[in-house]
Amino acid sequence: MRTFAAFVFSFFFTASCLADDLSKVDFDFNELSTKTALQLIADAAGLNLIGADDIKGSLVMRMKSVTWKEALDYVSKSKGLHYDIENNVLSISSDRDYFVNLDSPLPGSINSPYKVSVLKVRNIPSVDAIKAFPLDQGETLNAEESSSVIVARMSNDRLAEFREYLEAVDYSRKLVLIEARIVEVDRSYTKNLGVRWNTSVGSGAGVVTGIVPLGLTPAAIAGFGITSRSFNLDAELDAMEQAGKGRVISSPRVSTTDRHQAKIINGSQVPYQQSAGDGATSVSFKEAALSLDVRPIVNDEGVLLDVILNKDEPNYAKAINGVPPINTTSLTSRVFSGFGKTVALGGVYSDADSTVVRSVPFFGQIPGLKWLFNSTSTVKTESELILFLTPRLADASYN
Repeated sequence: MRTFAAFVFSFFFTASCLADDLSKVDFDFNELSTKTALQLIADAAGLNLIGADDIKGSLVMRMKSVTWKEALDYVSKSKGLHYDIENNVLSISSDRDYFVNLDSPLPGSINSPYKVSVLKVRNIPSVDAIKAFPLDQGETLNAEESSSVIVARMSNDRLAEFREYLEAVDYSRKLVLIEARIVEVDRSYTKNLGVRWNTSVGSGAGVVTGIVPLGLTPAAIAGFGITSRSFNLDAELDAMEQAGKGRVISSPRVSTTDRHQAKIINGSQVPYQQSAGDGATSVSFKEAALSLDVRPIVNDEGVLLDVILNKDEPNYAKAINGVPPINTTSLTSRVFSGFGKTVALGGVYSDADSTVVRSVPFFGQIPGLKWLFNSTSTVKTESELILFLTPRLADASYN
């Protein structure tokens, strides 16, 4: 898709710029390979391109009202490249001796008020650091996904503003450890887990206290509970499993930094046979996985958690031609918790039917008569999926 977009851009870009080398253009690409960027510039200039094999990497191009020549200068400088233009051919080669001192200006146009400078960020990706900074006419910001370096072209006053902006966004993130328990419990046993249930609006806009039913739409609103200080989660879950009232599906632990998403996936590919149309069959796969996405937002009082829980599992009892449908259970919510405290998210129910056969000893095994001493019944059970989360703040911030 990115290649197609680049092709379309190249077509219109070339048509608008061939007539005049001074025509101003804008670039705004989140991620573009260096070779593709050079090809776009060559097309805009109406030049043939010859590039060395060792031109690698990608970059973020944000340029406003620049000529193709200026764009070529800034891309080549930011990637350590040299170029020559001769007989309508643009030749690009890498310069292994290319070196710049970080935070020092690079040579710019003698008559230009703009200077090219190289800056470095420590705590966030360089491509993220430049996204929100507004550009004035003639200014450019370039960054590479795998690098912490930013190449900026702007006046000294605007460069000072950009440095101030970087200081505001490039700060040390706090490290959060999140312990989770994903539990499937008999609904009749839920009240025995020691959770004080409330309800919480999924957007985190407010909390309504009190004992309320949890039959809520999980995509918008989830059952929300807070445990007491004396609550021992592991002991409660052990008692639940020993009573045969539920099971702990998974107990993942994950660490992530403030405002960065963490994802855990545990699952498998379910094989099934599929007709190839010519009488032959092939084996295809369906994914059935348990996944948990958590994004913490830290403040002085605790942490706001954006949570997405998906539980997909095959239902072989309802398989059609050997292909089982995938039962999907999903919970999405935003919840606030103090550090070290356990919160619970529920309100996602599922039903299951099981067949129970009761038989009178000995008589139930007599051929021809056992139907008199056996009985079969269908038992319907309703279970609830509950997610327990305990966020903890690590001792040191992440650098």
